Amino acid sequence: MSEIVRESAQHTELSAKAKIIAMEVAERLKNPLQVKEQVMAPGNISVFGDHPWQDTLLSAGYPGIILLFGELDRQFPEDNWDMIAHDHLLALQEGLRNEGYPNASMFSGLAGVAVAIKAVSHGGTRYQGFLDKLNELIIAEVEDKLRRDEYFFYNNQGGVSPVFYDVIMGLTGTGRYLLEIADEAKAKTTLCSILSYMVELAQPITINGRDVPGWYVPEKHQFTDEDKKRFPNGNFNCGLAHGIPGPMALLSIALIHNIEVEGQREAVEVMARWLIDAARTDESGIYWTSFISYEEQTTGQTAPERARDAWCYGAAGTARALFLAGKALDNEEFYQQGLYGFDSIFKRGEAQWQLSGPTFCHGYAGLLHITSRMAAESGEERFHTYIKEVLSILLRHYDPELPFVFGDLEVQEYIHKAGILDGAAGVALTLLSLDQPMDKLVWDHVFVIA
Repeated sequence: MSEIVRESAQHTELSAKAKIIAMEVAERLKNPLQVKEQVMAPGNISVFGDHPWQDTLLSAGYPGIILLFGELDRQFPEDNWDMIAHDHLLALQEGLRNEGYPNASMFSGLAGVAVAIKAVSHGGTRYQGFLDKLNELIIAEVEDKLRRDEYFFYNNQGGVSPVFYDVIMGLTGTGRYLLEIADEAKAKTTLCSILSYMVELAQPITINGRDVPGWYVPEKHQFTDEDKKRFPNGNFNCGLAHGIPGPMALLSIALIHNIEVEGQREAVEVMARWLIDAARTDESGIYWTSFISYEEQTTGQTAPERARDAWCYGAAGTARALFLAGKALDNEEFYQQGLYGFDSIFKRGEAQWQLSGPTFCHGYAGLLHITSRMAAESGEERFHTYIKEVLSILLRHYDPELPFVFGDLEVQEYIHKAGILDGAAGVALTLLSLDQPMDKLVWDHVFVIA
């Protein structure tokens, strides 16, 4: 047996095992009330001091699980997964009645709810009244904020908060949902308003007498007290989840879908070149830190720091965003830099990835799925070897004794989470998608990687 045939057989065997495990996760997530009870069990407390559950959130609630059942229904339409999704949808609606309608964001708000409902709507033939209401609320909130110039005000008055523009809580995530429904005139108009804001971010601003990129985050808008102490003069976020790779990815994906506003191409170029300049090198290639300090940006001096190679921060998410910029602009340099970022990850090896368990946000599922996307779109054969490597590692975290088979590894302890961001649904979706045409998936655009 040739080495190529042997490797192909091993990959097929791993993929088959992955699908079986994904189906086991889905079985554990079938009962919406039981799922919530298990996450809310005494002692299942995250590092943030609370139970990792909220009914209405894509990140940690029913919407992410509904997305899983939507993908299962797409792959296995005769197996009644749509009815299971409906049970979770009813629980989600009850949560909305009890908790109220949140903001318009992707992972913490209504865009995430709408993505989930759309995924199980059978091409708009179901739940359309509910979706219409959600879309109306999302568009109204975004337009209201832009009309009040809240976002522009913060940028023009000395920097911006990541929660205004990022994938998780900001306009990038909401914009990615609106791109999915951009055939509706109002949605497209609002999306273009968001894209124009992203273009504005690419304009330099003056801080302490120095011109810096418009996505500068001042000390007061740092996420944690620790970061406020580390960056008293502010910083620039390099992660896909909260940093400038997110807006760049959205601008690029919109261009790929032939939606363009004035200055969009130039903004992608500015952001991409900044990220290439921000890359650091080691014996394996390139990597990105989580942040560039104001001092580093203005003096060119760098401090030794390494980030994890994850979706949220580090080379996986950032290199993917550069790859998308290359596709959007037909720019070979950006395209190749994206590929090089992944080659660097796999040359470094698992010991230096700093990934936290099997989940999507900061774990192996995120790296695995983005690598699968890169393999499908680049046609580079070596990426299939990369996929096999990450998949083998991820499957080591399989534990049938855990409530949802996979847990989120926090400080050497598994916390039981069911959602898509750092829970079992995200791992199951990744495993289910290994043998699927990437353009058919109903879920991964929420991470703004496609």
